[in-house]
Amino acid sequence: MRNTNTKWRLSINKRLIIAFIVATFPIYLLAGILYNWTSDLLRKDIMTSTETQSQKYLSELNSTLSRFNSLQYDMLNDEYVIQFANAYDTLESYHKIQLIHFLRSKLVSIRNSSDFIVDVRLYLTNLDIEISANDGYGQLKVTDIPPEKLKDPYHLITYDDRLLSVAYPLESEYRTTPEIIVEIEMRTSELHRSFEAALEKDYSGAIVLGLGRNAKNMIVVNDDKLEQSITRQYGEMKQSTQEASPIQTNKDYIFVRSSLAENDLYIDHYLYTPTMFEPISKSIIWFWLFFGLTILMVALYLYYINRIINKPMVKLVRAFKRIEEGNLELNIHHNKEDEFGYLYKRFNDMVINLNISIDEIYNQRIHRQNAELKQLQSQINPHFLYNCLFSIIRLIKMEKDKEAVHFTDQLAKYFQFITRNSRDTVTLENEVAHARNYAMLQLARFSDRVTVNFGELPNSIKALSVPRLIIQPIVENAFVHGLENVIEGGILSVSFLDKPEQIVVLVEDNGEDSEDAIKKLSALLSDTQDEQEISGILNVHRRLQYKYGPESGIKVSPSELGGVKIELTISRKEASDDVPDVNCG
Repeated sequence: MRNTNTKWRLSINKRLIIAFIVATFPIYLLAGILYNWTSDLLRKDIMTSTETQSQKYLSELNSTLSRFNSLQYDMLNDEYVIQFANAYDTLESYHKIQLIHFLRSKLVSIRNSSDFIVDVRLYLTNLDIEISANDGYGQLKVTDIPPEKLKDPYHLITYDDRLLSVAYPLESEYRTTPEIIVEIEMRTSELHRSFEAALEKDYSGAIVLGLGRNAKNMIVVNDDKLEQSITRQYGEMKQSTQEASPIQTNKDYIFVRSSLAENDLYIDHYLYTPTMFEPISKSIIWFWLFFGLTILMVALYLYYINRIINKPMVKLVRAFKRIEEGNLELNIHHNKEDEFGYLYKRFNDMVINLNISIDEIYNQRIHRQNAELKQLQSQINPHFLYNCLFSIIRLIKMEKDKEAVHFTDQLAKYFQFITRNSRDTVTLENEVAHARNYAMLQLARFSDRVTVNFGELPNSIKALSVPRLIIQPIVENAFVHGLENVIEGGILSVSFLDKPEQIVVLVEDNGEDSEDAIKKLSALLSDTQDEQEISGILNVHRRLQYKYGPESGIKVSPSELGGVKIELTISRKEASDDVPDVNCG
Protein backbone atom coordinates (compact mmCIF):
# COMPACT_ATOMS: atom_id res chain seq x y z
CA MET A 1 0.00 0.00 0.00
CA ARG A 2 2.88 2.35 0.76
CA ASN A 3 4.18 1.84 -2.78
CA THR A 4 0.73 2.63 -4.18
CA ASN A 5 0.51 5.84 -2.18
CA THR A 6 4.00 6.84 -3.23
CA LYS A 7 3.13 6.24 -6.88
CA TRP A 8 -0.08 8.26 -6.48
CA ARG A 9 1.82 11.14 -4.88
CA LEU A 10 4.46 11.06 -7.59
CA SER A 11 1.69 11.08 -10.18
CA ILE A 12 0.30 14.35 -8.78
CA ASN A 13 3.76 15.91 -8.63
CA LYS A 14 4.45 14.75 -12.15
CA ARG A 15 1.28 16.39 -13.45
CA LEU A 16 2.18 19.63 -11.68
CA ILE A 17 5.67 19.61 -13.15
CA ILE A 18 4.29 18.86 -16.62
CA ALA A 19 1.83 21.76 -16.26
CA PHE A 20 4.70 24.05 -15.28
CA ILE A 21 6.82 22.90 -18.23
CA VAL A 22 3.94 23.45 -20.64
CA ALA A 23 3.39 26.95 -19.24
CA THR A 24 7.05 28.02 -19.27
CA PHE A 25 8.27 26.16 -22.35
CA PRO A 26 7.29 28.96 -24.81
CA ILE A 27 9.26 31.46 -22.70
CA TYR A 28 12.41 29.36 -22.68
CA LEU A 29 11.93 28.52 -26.34
CA LEU A 30 11.71 32.22 -27.21
CA ALA A 31 14.80 32.93 -25.08
CA GLY A 32 16.70 30.17 -26.86
CA ILE A 33 15.62 31.48 -30.28
CA LEU A 34 16.67 35.02 -29.37
CA TYR A 35 20.02 33.78 -28.09
CA ASN A 36 20.70 31.77 -31.24
CA TRP A 37 19.60 34.68 -33.43
CA THR A 38 21.86 37.10 -31.53
CA SER A 39 24.77 34.65 -31.68
CA ASP A 40 24.35 34.10 -35.43
CA LEU A 41 24.07 37.83 -36.04
CA LEU A 42 27.19 38.53 -34.00
CA ARG A 43 29.04 35.69 -35.71
CA LYS A 44 28.14 36.98 -39.18
CA ASP A 45 29.09 40.56 -38.29
CA ILE A 46 32.45 39.51 -36.89
CA MET A 47 33.18 37.21 -39.85
CA THR A 48 32.23 39.98 -42.30
CA SER A 49 34.35 42.50 -40.42
CA THR A 50 37.28 40.08 -40.28
CA GLU A 51 37.04 39.32 -44.00
CA THR A 52 36.80 43.04 -44.84
CA GLN A 53 39.87 43.87 -42.75
CA SER A 54 41.77 40.95 -44.26
CA GLN A 55 40.88 42.05 -47.78
CA LYS A 56 41.98 45.60 -46.96
CA TYR A 57 45.27 44.38 -45.55
CA LEU A 58 45.85 42.13 -48.56
CA SER A 59 45.21 45.04 -50.90
CA GLU A 60 47.66 47.24 -49.01
CA LEU A 61 50.24 44.48 -48.92
CA ASN A 62 49.75 43.82 -52.60
CA SER A 63 50.26 47.54 -53.30
CA THR A 64 53.46 47.50 -51.28
CA LEU A 65 54.74 44.42 -53.08
CA SER A 66 53.81 45.91 -56.44
CA ARG A 67 55.83 49.01 -55.54
CA PHE A 68 58.78 46.84 -54.57
CA ASN A 69 58.46 44.96 -57.86
CA SER A 70 58.48 48.27 -59.72
CA LEU A 71 61.67 49.28 -57.92
CA GLN A 72 63.20 45.92 -58.80
CA TYR A 73 62.14 46.30 -62.41
CA ASP A 74 63.61 49.80 -62.56
CA MET A 75 66.85 48.52 -61.07
CA LEU A 76 67.06 45.72 -63.62
CA ASN A 77 66.65 48.23 -66.46
CA ASP A 78 68.92 50.92 -65.00
CA GLU A 79 71.47 52.08 -67.57
CA TYR A 80 74.29 52.04 -65.07
CA VAL A 81 73.53 48.44 -64.10
CA ILE A 82 73.48 47.45 -67.77
CA GLN A 83 76.69 49.41 -68.46
CA PHE A 84 78.40 47.86 -65.45
CA ALA A 85 77.31 44.33 -66.47
CA ASN A 86 78.22 44.65 -70.16
CA ALA A 87 81.35 46.85 -70.08
CA TYR A 88 82.95 45.73 -66.83
CA ASP A 89 86.12 44.47 -68.48
CA THR A 90 86.73 47.73 -70.40
CA LEU A 91 86.14 50.11 -67.52
CA GLU A 92 88.90 51.78 -65.60
CA SER A 93 89.28 50.83 -61.97
CA TYR A 94 88.25 54.24 -60.62
CA HIS A 95 85.20 54.14 -62.93
CA LYS A 96 84.27 50.69 -61.62
CA ILE A 97 84.52 51.91 -58.05
CA GLN A 98 82.43 54.93 -58.89
CA LEU A 99 79.71 52.73 -60.46
CA ILE A 100 79.73 50.32 -57.51
CA HIS A 101 79.22 53.19 -55.07
CA PHE A 102 76.46 54.61 -57.25
CA LEU A 103 74.65 51.29 -57.54
CA ARG A 104 74.96 50.67 -53.81
CA SER A 105 73.48 54.10 -53.09
CA LYS A 106 70.49 53.21 -55.26
CA LEU A 107 70.11 49.93 -53.35
CA VAL A 108 70.27 51.81 -50.07
CA SER A 109 67.66 54.21 -51.36
CA ILE A 110 65.36 51.28 -52.13
CA ARG A 111 66.03 49.78 -48.71
CA ASN A 112 65.23 53.04 -46.95
CA SER A 113 62.00 53.49 -48.86
CA SER A 114 60.16 51.07 -46.56
CA ASP A 115 60.47 49.74 -43.03
CA PHE A 116 59.60 46.30 -44.45
CA ILE A 117 62.92 46.01 -46.33
CA VAL A 118 65.96 44.59 -44.54
CA ASP A 119 68.40 44.54 -47.44
CA VAL A 120 68.51 44.91 -51.23
CA ARG A 121 71.05 42.88 -53.19
CA LEU A 122 72.19 43.03 -56.82
CA TYR A 123 73.68 39.86 -58.30
CA LEU A 124 75.79 39.99 -61.49
CA THR A 125 76.18 36.33 -62.15
CA ASN A 126 78.37 36.59 -65.25
CA LEU A 127 80.85 38.70 -63.26
CA ASP A 128 80.47 36.80 -59.95
CA ILE A 129 79.77 40.12 -58.24
CA GLU A 130 77.30 40.84 -55.43
CA ILE A 131 76.41 44.36 -54.29
CA SER A 132 74.40 44.70 -51.06
CA ALA A 133 72.78 47.76 -49.54
CA ASN A 134 74.05 46.60 -46.18
CA ASP A 135 77.33 44.80 -46.95
CA GLY A 136 78.46 46.65 -50.05
CA TYR A 137 80.61 45.06 -52.75
CA GLY A 138 81.49 41.35 -52.52
CA GLN A 139 82.27 38.14 -54.30
CA LEU A 140 79.20 36.23 -55.50
CA LYS A 141 78.77 32.77 -54.03
CA VAL A 142 77.02 29.93 -55.83
CA THR A 143 74.85 29.32 -52.74
CA ASP A 144 73.48 32.87 -52.93
CA ILE A 145 71.37 32.12 -56.02
CA PRO A 146 70.10 28.53 -55.79
CA PRO A 147 67.41 27.43 -58.29
CA GLU A 148 64.73 27.52 -55.52
CA LYS A 149 65.02 31.32 -55.41
CA LEU A 150 64.40 31.67 -59.13
CA LYS A 151 61.19 29.64 -59.45
CA ASP A 152 58.70 32.44 -58.66
CA PRO A 153 60.00 35.87 -59.75
CA TYR A 154 58.32 39.05 -58.50
CA HIS A 155 56.54 37.10 -55.73
CA LEU A 156 57.25 36.82 -52.04
CA ILE A 157 58.90 33.54 -51.07
CA THR A 158 60.44 32.17 -47.91
CA TYR A 159 63.93 30.77 -48.19
CA ASP A 160 66.26 29.82 -45.36
CA ASP A 161 63.89 31.51 -42.86
CA ARG A 162 64.07 34.74 -44.87
CA LEU A 163 61.29 36.52 -46.71
CA LEU A 164 62.47 37.40 -50.23
CA SER A 165 61.30 38.91 -53.49
CA VAL A 166 63.58 37.91 -56.39
CA ALA A 167 63.41 39.63 -59.80
CA TYR A 168 65.28 39.16 -63.09
CA PRO A 169 64.58 39.95 -66.74
CA LEU A 170 61.65 37.96 -68.15
CA GLU A 171 61.94 38.96 -71.83
CA SER A 172 63.18 35.50 -72.80
CA GLU A 173 63.43 32.18 -71.10
CA TYR A 174 66.79 31.31 -69.76
CA ARG A 175 68.42 27.93 -69.49
CA THR A 176 71.16 29.08 -67.17
CA THR A 177 71.24 31.53 -64.30
CA PRO A 178 70.09 35.06 -65.30
CA GLU A 179 72.92 37.58 -65.65
CA ILE A 180 71.24 40.26 -63.49
CA ILE A 181 69.16 39.52 -60.36
CA VAL A 182 67.67 42.01 -57.88
CA GLU A 183 66.71 40.53 -54.52
CA ILE A 184 64.78 42.32 -51.79
CA GLU A 185 64.83 40.77 -48.33
CA MET A 186 61.89 41.86 -46.24
CA ARG A 187 61.84 42.30 -42.48
CA THR A 188 59.64 39.46 -41.17
CA SER A 189 59.24 41.06 -37.74
CA GLU A 190 57.89 44.27 -39.32
CA LEU A 191 55.48 42.23 -41.44
CA HIS A 192 54.35 40.42 -38.27
CA ARG A 193 53.86 43.73 -36.49
CA SER A 194 51.76 45.23 -39.26
CA PHE A 195 49.95 41.93 -39.59
CA GLU A 196 48.99 41.83 -35.92
CA ALA A 197 48.15 45.55 -35.73
CA ALA A 198 45.81 45.34 -38.69
CA LEU A 199 44.05 42.05 -37.98
CA GLU A 200 44.48 40.69 -34.49
CA LYS A 201 41.53 41.17 -32.13
CA ASP A 202 40.65 39.85 -28.70
CA TYR A 203 38.89 36.94 -30.32
CA SER A 204 41.67 36.14 -32.83
CA GLY A 205 43.21 32.72 -32.60
CA ALA A 206 45.83 32.00 -35.24
CA ILE A 207 46.33 34.27 -38.28
CA VAL A 208 48.09 32.80 -41.31
CA LEU A 209 49.41 34.85 -44.22
CA GLY A 210 49.87 32.72 -47.31
CA LEU A 211 52.28 33.92 -50.00
CA GLY A 212 51.42 31.29 -52.58
CA ARG A 213 50.15 27.76 -52.87
CA ASN A 214 53.23 26.16 -51.33
CA ALA A 215 52.92 25.58 -47.60
CA LYS A 216 56.47 26.77 -47.06
CA ASN A 217 55.49 30.33 -48.05
CA MET A 218 53.38 31.00 -44.95
CA ILE A 219 53.64 33.39 -42.04
CA VAL A 220 51.78 32.31 -38.90
CA VAL A 221 50.84 34.64 -36.05
CA ASN A 222 49.31 33.20 -32.88
CA ASP A 223 48.26 34.53 -29.46
CA ASP A 224 50.09 32.52 -26.83
CA LYS A 225 47.03 32.50 -24.59
CA LEU A 226 44.97 30.65 -27.19
CA GLU A 227 45.14 27.31 -28.92
CA GLN A 228 48.72 26.41 -29.93
CA SER A 229 47.86 23.33 -31.96
CA ILE A 230 47.02 25.45 -35.02
CA THR A 231 50.50 26.97 -35.08
CA ARG A 232 52.09 23.58 -34.52
CA GLN A 233 50.18 21.97 -37.37
CA TYR A 234 51.05 24.81 -39.74
CA GLY A 235 54.66 24.45 -38.65
CA GLU A 236 54.57 20.77 -39.55
CA MET A 237 52.96 21.65 -42.87
CA LYS A 238 55.75 24.12 -43.69
CA GLN A 239 58.35 21.39 -43.22
CA SER A 240 56.68 19.32 -45.95
CA THR A 241 56.26 19.98 -49.65
CA GLN A 242 52.47 19.83 -49.65
CA GLU A 243 50.17 22.63 -50.65
CA ALA A 244 48.76 24.86 -47.92
CA SER A 245 45.32 23.88 -46.65
CA PRO A 246 43.11 24.90 -43.68
CA ILE A 247 43.76 23.11 -40.39
CA GLN A 248 41.03 21.05 -38.74
CA THR A 249 40.29 22.67 -35.37
CA ASN A 250 37.89 22.03 -32.53
CA LYS A 251 34.48 23.63 -32.19
CA ASP A 252 35.91 26.65 -30.32
CA TYR A 253 37.20 28.16 -33.57
CA ILE A 254 35.58 29.63 -36.69
CA PHE A 255 37.66 29.61 -39.88
CA VAL A 256 37.61 32.61 -42.27
CA ARG A 257 39.73 32.77 -45.45
CA SER A 258 40.30 35.93 -47.52
CA SER A 259 42.33 35.74 -50.72
CA LEU A 260 43.73 37.90 -53.49
CA ALA A 261 43.85 35.77 -56.61
CA GLU A 262 45.99 38.08 -58.73
CA ASN A 263 48.99 37.65 -56.46
CA ASP A 264 48.22 34.29 -54.79
CA LEU A 265 47.93 36.01 -51.42
CA TYR A 266 45.51 34.78 -48.77
CA ILE A 267 44.83 35.14 -45.06
CA ASP A 268 43.43 32.36 -42.87
CA HIS A 269 41.85 33.73 -39.73
CA TYR A 270 40.84 31.46 -36.84
CA LEU A 271 38.36 33.22 -34.54
CA TYR A 272 38.13 32.05 -30.94
CA THR A 273 34.40 31.78 -30.17
CA PRO A 274 34.50 31.91 -26.34
CA THR A 275 36.09 35.37 -26.56
CA MET A 276 34.00 36.33 -29.57
CA PHE A 277 30.73 35.77 -27.70
CA GLU A 278 31.94 37.34 -24.49
CA PRO A 279 29.69 40.42 -25.01
CA ILE A 280 26.59 38.23 -24.78
CA SER A 281 27.90 35.89 -22.09
CA LYS A 282 26.38 38.07 -19.39
CA SER A 283 22.95 37.56 -20.88
CA ILE A 284 23.53 33.81 -20.70
CA ILE A 285 24.43 34.14 -17.03
CA TRP A 286 21.22 36.07 -16.41
CA PHE A 287 19.28 33.46 -18.36
CA TRP A 288 20.60 30.58 -16.24
CA LEU A 289 20.08 32.63 -13.08
CA PHE A 290 16.47 33.15 -14.10
CA PHE A 291 16.17 29.44 -14.89
CA GLY A 292 17.59 28.49 -11.47
CA LEU A 293 15.24 30.86 -9.67
CA THR A 294 12.34 29.40 -11.62
CA ILE A 295 13.28 25.88 -10.59
CA LEU A 296 13.55 27.04 -6.96
CA MET A 297 10.09 28.61 -7.17
CA VAL A 298 8.69 25.41 -8.63
CA ALA A 299 10.25 23.41 -5.79
CA LEU A 300 8.73 25.77 -3.19
CA TYR A 301 5.39 25.62 -4.97
CA LEU A 302 5.43 21.81 -5.03
CA TYR A 303 6.35 21.77 -1.35
CA TYR A 304 3.39 24.05 -0.60
CA ILE A 305 1.04 21.94 -2.72
CA ASN A 306 2.35 18.80 -1.04
CA ARG A 307 1.54 20.14 2.43
CA ILE A 308 -1.78 21.77 1.63
CA ILE A 309 -3.25 19.29 -0.88
CA ASN A 310 -1.06 16.27 -1.52
CA LYS A 311 -0.60 14.99 2.04
CA PRO A 312 -4.30 15.28 3.01
CA MET A 313 -5.22 13.63 -0.28
CA VAL A 314 -2.74 10.79 0.30
CA LYS A 315 -4.17 10.32 3.80
CA LEU A 316 -7.65 10.05 2.32
CA VAL A 317 -6.51 7.59 -0.37
CA ARG A 318 -4.72 5.50 2.28
CA ALA A 319 -7.95 5.42 4.29
CA PHE A 320 -9.88 4.17 1.25
CA LYS A 321 -7.24 1.48 0.70
CA ARG A 322 -7.68 0.29 4.28
CA ILE A 323 -11.44 0.16 3.77
CA GLU A 324 -10.84 -1.97 0.66
CA GLU A 325 -8.71 -4.29 2.78
CA GLY A 326 -11.60 -4.75 5.22
CA ASN A 327 -10.62 -2.33 8.02
CA LEU A 328 -14.02 -0.88 8.90
CA GLU A 329 -12.97 0.58 12.27
CA LEU A 330 -11.07 3.45 10.61
CA ASN A 331 -11.58 7.08 11.60
CA ILE A 332 -9.58 9.97 10.14
CA HIS A 333 -9.18 13.55 11.40
CA HIS A 334 -8.22 16.90 9.91
CA ASN A 335 -7.20 19.88 12.04
CA LYS A 336 -8.36 22.60 9.64
CA GLU A 337 -11.87 23.68 8.75
CA ASP A 338 -11.38 23.50 4.99
CA GLU A 339 -12.52 21.33 2.10
CA PHE A 340 -10.52 18.36 3.38
CA GLY A 341 -12.13 18.73 6.80
CA TYR A 342 -15.51 18.36 5.12
CA LEU A 343 -14.30 15.35 3.09
CA TYR A 344 -12.87 13.65 6.19
CA LYS A 345 -16.14 14.10 8.09
CA ARG A 346 -18.12 12.67 5.17
CA PHE A 347 -15.67 9.77 4.97
CA ASN A 348 -16.16 8.91 8.64
CA ASP A 349 -19.94 9.04 8.16
CA MET A 350 -19.57 6.76 5.14
CA VAL A 351 -17.63 4.19 7.21
CA ILE A 352 -20.38 4.19 9.85
CA ASN A 353 -23.08 3.70 7.20
CA LEU A 354 -20.99 1.01 5.55
CA ASN A 355 -20.76 -0.94 8.82
CA ILE A 356 -24.53 -0.71 9.17
CA SER A 357 -25.01 -1.89 5.58
CA ILE A 358 -22.70 -4.85 6.15
CA ASP A 359 -24.62 -5.88 9.24
CA GLU A 360 -27.95 -5.61 7.47
CA ILE A 361 -27.09 -6.84 3.98
CA TYR A 362 -23.70 -8.50 3.67
CA ASN A 363 -24.00 -10.75 6.71
CA GLN A 364 -27.51 -11.77 5.65
CA ARG A 365 -26.16 -12.65 2.22
CA ILE A 366 -23.41 -14.77 3.75
CA HIS A 367 -25.95 -16.66 5.82
CA ARG A 368 -28.12 -17.16 2.75
CA GLN A 369 -25.17 -18.51 0.75
CA ASN A 370 -24.19 -20.90 3.55
CA ALA A 371 -27.77 -22.12 3.75
CA GLU A 372 -27.79 -22.62 -0.02
CA LEU A 373 -24.57 -24.62 0.21
CA LYS A 374 -26.16 -26.89 2.80
CA GLN A 375 -29.23 -27.26 0.60
CA LEU A 376 -27.15 -28.03 -2.49
CA GLN A 377 -25.11 -30.59 -0.57
CA SER A 378 -28.21 -32.30 0.77
CA GLN A 379 -29.63 -32.56 -2.75
CA ILE A 380 -26.93 -35.00 -3.81
CA ASN A 381 -28.92 -38.17 -4.43
CA PRO A 382 -27.16 -41.54 -4.11
CA HIS A 383 -29.37 -43.02 -6.82
CA PHE A 384 -27.04 -45.96 -7.28
CA LEU A 385 -28.08 -47.30 -3.82
CA TYR A 386 -30.52 -49.74 -5.34
CA ASN A 387 -27.91 -51.15 -7.71
CA CYS A 388 -25.51 -51.55 -4.78
CA LEU A 389 -28.10 -53.45 -2.73
CA PHE A 390 -28.86 -55.73 -5.69
CA SER A 391 -25.13 -56.35 -6.07
CA ILE A 392 -24.87 -57.34 -2.37
CA ILE A 393 -27.84 -59.72 -2.75
CA ARG A 394 -26.26 -61.24 -5.86
CA LEU A 395 -22.93 -61.80 -4.08
CA ILE A 396 -24.71 -63.45 -1.12
CA LYS A 397 -26.68 -65.74 -3.46
CA MET A 398 -23.44 -66.63 -5.15
CA GLU A 399 -22.09 -67.47 -1.66
CA LYS A 400 -19.31 -64.87 -2.06
CA ASP A 401 -19.47 -63.84 1.56
CA LYS A 402 -16.09 -62.07 1.73
CA GLU A 403 -16.84 -60.04 -1.38
CA ALA A 404 -20.27 -59.19 0.01
CA VAL A 405 -18.80 -58.08 3.34
CA HIS A 406 -16.13 -55.96 1.60
CA PHE A 407 -18.71 -54.41 -0.73
CA THR A 408 -21.01 -53.63 2.23
CA ASP A 409 -18.09 -52.01 4.10
CA GLN A 410 -17.35 -49.80 1.10
CA LEU A 411 -21.01 -48.82 0.84
CA ALA A 412 -21.09 -47.95 4.54
CA LYS A 413 -18.03 -45.71 4.17
CA TYR A 414 -19.69 -44.02 1.22
CA PHE A 415 -22.82 -43.11 3.20
CA GLN A 416 -20.76 -42.18 6.24
CA PHE A 417 -18.89 -39.62 4.12
CA ILE A 418 -21.92 -38.02 2.46
CA THR A 419 -24.05 -37.86 5.62
CA ARG A 420 -21.39 -36.48 8.01
CA ASN A 421 -22.22 -32.77 8.45
CA SER A 422 -19.94 -31.66 11.27
CA ARG A 423 -17.83 -29.70 8.78
CA ASP A 424 -18.41 -28.52 5.22
CA THR A 425 -14.79 -29.12 4.18
CA VAL A 426 -12.45 -32.09 4.02
CA THR A 427 -8.90 -32.62 2.87
CA LEU A 428 -8.42 -33.18 -0.83
CA GLU A 429 -6.87 -36.54 0.03
CA ASN A 430 -10.09 -37.69 1.78
CA GLU A 431 -12.22 -36.29 -1.05
CA VAL A 432 -10.21 -38.27 -3.60
CA ALA A 433 -10.42 -41.41 -1.42
CA HIS A 434 -14.21 -41.07 -1.32
CA ALA A 435 -14.41 -40.66 -5.12
CA ARG A 436 -12.17 -43.72 -5.58
CA ASN A 437 -14.40 -45.69 -3.16
CA TYR A 438 -17.44 -44.65 -5.20
CA ALA A 439 -15.76 -45.78 -8.43
CA MET A 440 -14.97 -49.20 -6.89
CA LEU A 441 -18.65 -49.60 -5.91
CA GLN A 442 -19.67 -48.80 -9.49
CA LEU A 443 -17.29 -51.43 -10.83
CA ALA A 444 -19.55 -54.06 -9.27
CA ARG A 445 -21.85 -53.28 -12.19
CA PHE A 446 -19.30 -52.26 -14.83
CA SER A 447 -16.34 -54.51 -13.97
CA ASP A 448 -16.48 -56.40 -17.27
CA ARG A 449 -17.03 -53.27 -19.33
CA VAL A 450 -15.12 -50.43 -17.70
CA THR A 451 -11.55 -49.85 -16.49
CA VAL A 452 -10.93 -47.18 -13.87
CA ASN A 453 -7.55 -45.37 -13.72
CA PHE A 454 -6.99 -43.13 -10.69
CA GLY A 455 -3.81 -41.04 -10.88
CA GLU A 456 -1.50 -40.35 -7.93
CA LEU A 457 -2.45 -37.29 -5.88
CA PRO A 458 0.62 -34.99 -5.40
CA ASN A 459 1.77 -34.78 -1.77
CA SER A 460 1.86 -30.98 -1.97
CA ILE A 461 -1.93 -30.72 -2.22
CA LYS A 462 -3.13 -33.68 -0.14
CA ALA A 463 -3.83 -31.49 2.91
CA LEU A 464 -5.63 -28.79 0.94
CA SER A 465 -9.03 -27.92 2.42
CA VAL A 466 -11.84 -28.36 -0.16
CA PRO A 467 -15.65 -28.51 -0.05
CA ARG A 468 -17.12 -31.96 0.56
CA LEU A 469 -18.37 -33.97 -2.47
CA ILE A 470 -16.77 -32.14 -5.44
CA ILE A 471 -15.11 -35.06 -7.27
CA GLN A 472 -17.56 -37.94 -6.69
CA PRO A 473 -20.48 -36.22 -8.53
CA ILE A 474 -18.23 -35.76 -11.60
CA VAL A 475 -17.20 -39.43 -11.48
CA GLU A 476 -20.87 -40.35 -11.06
CA ASN A 477 -21.75 -38.26 -14.13
CA ALA A 478 -19.16 -40.15 -16.18
CA PHE A 479 -20.62 -43.54 -15.19
CA VAL A 480 -24.28 -42.57 -15.59
CA HIS A 481 -24.14 -40.44 -18.75
CA GLY A 482 -20.96 -41.54 -20.44
CA LEU A 483 -20.29 -45.23 -19.73
CA GLU A 484 -23.78 -46.54 -19.01
CA ASN A 485 -24.30 -47.98 -22.48
CA VAL A 486 -20.69 -49.03 -23.16
CA ILE A 487 -20.58 -52.76 -23.89
CA GLU A 488 -16.85 -53.22 -23.51
CA GLY A 489 -13.57 -51.25 -23.43
CA GLY A 490 -14.90 -48.38 -21.31
CA ILE A 491 -12.29 -46.16 -19.66
CA LEU A 492 -12.61 -43.76 -16.77
CA SER A 493 -9.48 -41.70 -15.99
CA VAL A 494 -8.98 -39.38 -13.01
CA SER A 495 -5.75 -37.32 -12.84
CA PHE A 496 -4.40 -34.35 -10.88
CA LEU A 497 -2.32 -31.28 -11.85
CA ASP A 498 -0.54 -29.04 -9.32
CA LYS A 499 0.09 -25.71 -11.11
CA PRO A 500 1.54 -22.47 -9.65
CA GLU A 501 -1.77 -20.59 -9.86
CA GLN A 502 -4.34 -23.37 -9.71
CA ILE A 503 -5.10 -27.01 -8.91
CA VAL A 504 -6.83 -29.05 -11.60
CA VAL A 505 -8.67 -32.39 -11.33
CA LEU A 506 -9.29 -34.05 -14.72
CA VAL A 507 -12.08 -36.63 -15.13
CA GLU A 508 -12.23 -38.20 -18.61
CA ASP A 509 -14.12 -41.05 -20.25
CA ASN A 510 -14.54 -42.58 -23.68
CA GLY A 511 -18.32 -42.77 -23.58
CA GLU A 512 -20.70 -42.44 -26.51
CA ASP A 513 -22.61 -39.32 -27.66
CA SER A 514 -19.82 -37.11 -26.34
CA GLU A 515 -20.69 -34.11 -28.55
CA ASP A 516 -24.27 -34.02 -27.35
CA ALA A 517 -23.16 -34.48 -23.75
CA ILE A 518 -20.62 -31.63 -24.02
CA LYS A 519 -23.27 -29.27 -25.43
CA LYS A 520 -25.72 -30.09 -22.63
CA LEU A 521 -23.14 -29.73 -19.87
CA SER A 522 -21.79 -26.46 -21.30
CA ALA A 523 -25.29 -25.02 -21.52
CA LEU A 524 -25.99 -26.14 -17.96
CA LEU A 525 -22.84 -24.52 -16.56
CA SER A 526 -23.32 -21.26 -18.47
CA ASP A 527 -26.90 -20.76 -17.22
CA THR A 528 -26.93 -18.44 -14.20
CA GLN A 529 -30.64 -18.68 -13.38
CA ASP A 530 -31.27 -19.66 -9.75
CA GLU A 531 -34.59 -21.35 -10.56
CA GLN A 532 -33.17 -24.14 -12.71
CA GLU A 533 -32.96 -27.71 -11.41
CA ILE A 534 -29.63 -28.16 -9.68
CA SER A 535 -27.76 -31.29 -10.86
CA GLY A 536 -24.60 -32.79 -9.34
CA ILE A 537 -22.28 -31.07 -11.86
CA LEU A 538 -23.91 -27.66 -11.41
CA ASN A 539 -23.86 -28.23 -7.65
CA VAL A 540 -20.09 -28.68 -7.71
CA HIS A 541 -19.56 -25.75 -10.12
CA ARG A 542 -21.52 -23.32 -7.95
CA ARG A 543 -19.88 -24.38 -4.70
CA LEU A 544 -16.40 -23.98 -6.20
CA GLN A 545 -17.20 -20.51 -7.46
CA TYR A 546 -18.78 -19.53 -4.12
CA LYS A 547 -15.66 -20.60 -2.26
CA TYR A 548 -12.81 -19.86 -4.67
CA GLY A 549 -14.16 -17.13 -6.93
CA PRO A 550 -15.08 -16.90 -10.64
CA GLU A 551 -11.68 -18.22 -11.81
CA SER A 552 -12.58 -21.60 -10.27
CA GLY A 553 -15.27 -24.07 -11.28
CA ILE A 554 -15.86 -26.68 -13.97
CA LYS A 555 -15.05 -26.64 -17.67
CA VAL A 556 -16.22 -29.20 -20.23
CA SER A 557 -14.32 -30.16 -23.39
CA PRO A 558 -13.72 -33.19 -25.67
CA SER A 559 -11.39 -35.82 -24.23
CA GLU A 560 -8.48 -37.40 -26.07
CA LEU A 561 -10.01 -40.74 -24.99
CA GLY A 562 -12.98 -40.02 -27.25
CA GLY A 563 -15.56 -38.94 -24.69
CA VAL A 564 -15.97 -36.03 -22.32
CA LYS A 565 -13.25 -34.30 -20.30
CA ILE A 566 -14.29 -32.35 -17.21
CA GLU A 567 -11.75 -30.00 -15.61
CA LEU A 568 -12.34 -29.15 -11.98
CA THR A 569 -10.27 -26.00 -11.22
CA ILE A 570 -9.41 -24.51 -7.81
CA SER A 571 -7.71 -21.10 -7.85
CA ARG A 572 -4.76 -20.85 -5.45
CA LYS A 573 -5.46 -17.14 -4.87
CA GLU A 574 -8.58 -17.98 -2.87
CA ALA A 575 -7.57 -21.43 -1.60
CA SER A 576 -8.07 -21.75 2.18
CA ASP A 577 -5.64 -23.21 4.65
CA ASP A 578 -8.41 -24.13 7.13
CA VAL A 579 -7.91 -27.44 8.89
CA PRO A 580 -10.58 -29.76 7.51
CA ASP A 581 -12.39 -32.64 9.19
CA VAL A 582 -9.89 -35.48 8.89
CA ASN A 583 -12.25 -38.13 10.25
CA CYS A 584 -14.82 -38.07 7.50
CA GLY A 585 -14.41 -41.39 5.92
